[in-house]
Amino acid sequence: MTQHFRIFVVDDESGMCSLLTSILADDYAVESYPSAEACRDRLPRQLPDMFLLDVGLPGEDGYEFCRRLKNSEQTRHIPVTFVSGHDTIDARLQGYEAGGEDFIVKPFAPEELLSRVKVAQRIQNEQAQLRAQAKFAERTAFSAMTSMGDLGIIIEFLRKSFACTTAPDLAQAILDVLGQYGLQGATQIRLGRESLSMSPQGSGIPLEQTILDHVSTLGRIFEFQKRGVYNYGGITILICNMPVDDAERCGRIRDNLAILTEAADARRQAIELEQFNRRAQQGIGQALSTLQATLDQIRAGHQQDQLSVTQLIINVQEDMVKSFVKLGLSESNENFMIELVKRHLGQVIDRLDGGRTVIGRLEEMEKTLRTLAA
Repeated sequence: MTQHFRIFVVDDESGMCSLLTSILADDYAVESYPSAEACRDRLPRQLPDMFLLDVGLPGEDGYEFCRRLKNSEQTRHIPVTFVSGHDTIDARLQGYEAGGEDFIVKPFAPEELLSRVKVAQRIQNEQAQLRAQAKFAERTAFSAMTSMGDLGIIIEFLRKSFACTTAPDLAQAILDVLGQYGLQGATQIRLGRESLSMSPQGSGIPLEQTILDHVSTLGRIFEFQKRGVYNYGGITILICNMPVDDAERCGRIRDNLAILTEAADARRQAIELEQFNRRAQQGIGQALSTLQATLDQIRAGHQQDQLSVTQLIINVQEDMVKSFVKLGLSESNENFMIELVKRHLGQVIDRLDGGRTVIGRLEEMEKTLRTLAA
């Protein structure tokens, strides 16, 4: 039970309010309001842990209400999830630009809603931790900005990026650069079939990830209003507050962000190659272990075969001597029998030697794998 987690549902349709409340009430404290104004009146007395906002509210719509919440120091940290009947990239962009963290399309399954609430809980917990870190980061960024120029920040990123060995490390290094420039935004790093979307609010925020997936297809550099998108290889950087009112500074930042994106992609490729090499080394190690075990089994079997054949030859020789005495064969017949047995026993020995050749080839393969694994 998470009754301490309080959700404010804002929807002018009483049926939708009842539906949302019935799904959530067993696990959460739920309050519902028919309009943004009614909800606003409640905020001075009680703050929720999450907002579920209908987009098409009467009066102040869901997007405008979200902007108001995000502009308030008191409520900007509270996760907002939009509920809408319009599943379009335009609707999601409006929600993202308004400051929302998630977007649910009507109709939805109860399981989907509960899953999104859990995501909001995670986001809230991460943001609580990050707010303390952000204050320290702001002080550090201000100090860094006074000690180095814009290009110096990029040079410092290049130096630090060599220590980045994972996608989260590289994403955090990119966000640190944006913070030093006083920019708000997010980044996406694509490694093979996996991608990581990250912002100062955390990673894996659903709406943010959807937006980054979309803008990653918009070309090398794409700008609209105060937003800018920078793509290069497997790196996307989304900026939400480009300083368009200061043309000179905006131009410098645009150039440096293009360099940053390309440099970050070079490090991303190196990380990808390092990960591939680690997987290859693991595969070689596993193959070597399997080959060694197989070789041990073949050697033991071959040794046992040699002992068996040796004993067989001895037995045949003894049996032939005994048979010659009983059969009373002529000397020529005895010689014929001896040569016949020798020929067949020789074929058996040749087969054993062929097995030794196979073992030799496998041993050469083992040596090669050992060299690769070293």
